[in-house]
Amino acid sequence: MSISSATIFYKTLWPLSQALLVASLGILFGFDIGTIFIHQTYIADFFAAAINKSDVVLGTYILGFTFGVFIAGYVTYGSGRKITLLSSTTIGSLAVFAALVAPNFSVLLCAEFVVGFCFALYFMAAALLNAELLLPRWRNLALMSIPCAVSLGTLISLLSIDKNDNRPIILFAIVLIITLIFLALTLFKLPESPRYLALSGNADAALAVLFKLRHDMGRAARELAEINECCRGEVRGIEFFLQNTTYRHLLIFLSSLAFLFNLGGAVVIPRILIKNLSTALFCPEESACYFSFDSQIVYLTFSIVFVSLILHSLALERWNGRNIVIFSCSLSIVFLFFSIILSLHTSTDLINLLVTISISSYVFFALGAFTTFISLVVQLMPIRGREFGLATIILANGIGILFGLQFDMPLVHRFGLLGFFFICLLTSIFLLYLLRFYLPILERKSLESIEIRISAITSFSKINQNPANKNY
Repeated sequence: MSISSATIFYKTLWPLSQALLVASLGILFGFDIGTIFIHQTYIADFFAAAINKSDVVLGTYILGFTFGVFIAGYVTYGSGRKITLLSSTTIGSLAVFAALVAPNFSVLLCAEFVVGFCFALYFMAAALLNAELLLPRWRNLALMSIPCAVSLGTLISLLSIDKNDNRPIILFAIVLIITLIFLALTLFKLPESPRYLALSGNADAALAVLFKLRHDMGRAARELAEINECCRGEVRGIEFFLQNTTYRHLLIFLSSLAFLFNLGGAVVIPRILIKNLSTALFCPEESACYFSFDSQIVYLTFSIVFVSLILHSLALERWNGRNIVIFSCSLSIVFLFFSIILSLHTSTDLINLLVTISISSYVFFALGAFTTFISLVVQLMPIRGREFGLATIILANGIGILFGLQFDMPLVHRFGLLGFFFICLLTSIFLLYLLRFYLPILERKSLESIEIRISAITSFSKINQNPANKNY
């Protein structure tokens, strides 16, 4: 490789390495999420709690995440992305350790609440930082690397399924050491977001960061000029959305979509697959077997999620993100419909196998569509309200998850699995309609170009009727 081509290769991929460094910190949080799922039976036995009481741990985690979103928007707004990233990962590491060695159930719940809280801070800071550091060429991949790293952490946690009680601690020690190395690299190598610096009035620091990222002073100066153009105006946060009608409607719409994704079963059905469907499909006679979270169905579900995120990340590099969301959402509806039809037949080994494949395919496409949607949402938010906008949408997502956890079992008991799936199917069809006609087309352009295009729209209903989008 010649020097010139090597230089071009370095300039192109070096910022991506920064984004992957940010994403790698999420492995720790994924490890804790996986541990919650695979050790629920152990939690119930160790703390002498009913097995349904162990669901409280997951609910507490989500509650901490939802509460953390409130604070995350404020912290990233006032203190920046890098400090939030470092502090949340550090405190989160201590909380995960406290959860693993918790002497009683109360300490475990408190620890998981803190982990969920820190995960909200981490996710907000990581998403904002990766979106604001990367050029359009790698921005989608950088944003998708965050859920991929979290999913990788859940797969690592599966190695702790063993009779040896010390195995989770040993695995955590390994993950912690790796996380500390990444934290040190983040502290000394990762720059602050140039857009946050420019918005805070530190134009010189923003230019220095842009030059470090782009290795071209002229390009860095032009990019800073675009950022400063969008930073004009004194209102920020919620005041910006109150004054801008188009962005206010867009925020309400995207928050509603995030909530509907959860009502459609994108997060709840994978949990039901692990907890209920595995028993119904593989243990039809309850007296014949005892289901445990040490089942192969856990490996299957976590592996499906990881592969789905990887493939959707690669797809984003080739195709438009909006089309991927619509395509995956459509296929998830098809497979959910197949699951309902197959479940109407008499249960046989072949029918059970086909239902398992259909539900697994639904999980693959539904979670892929949801994570792709979240990666697009970050890029649609304006610079003067990006923290508040993203926090609102993630909050709607957290409320949707809590709503699903609260009402999925009552709905299953009242209407059965078929009835529950049918409700999810109707919700998903309505969601697909909204995505098809109102989800904004996202060009592979700078964040400022996207913001200027949306700001120029006179009505939210015309958000995809801009002539600039005809070739996209």
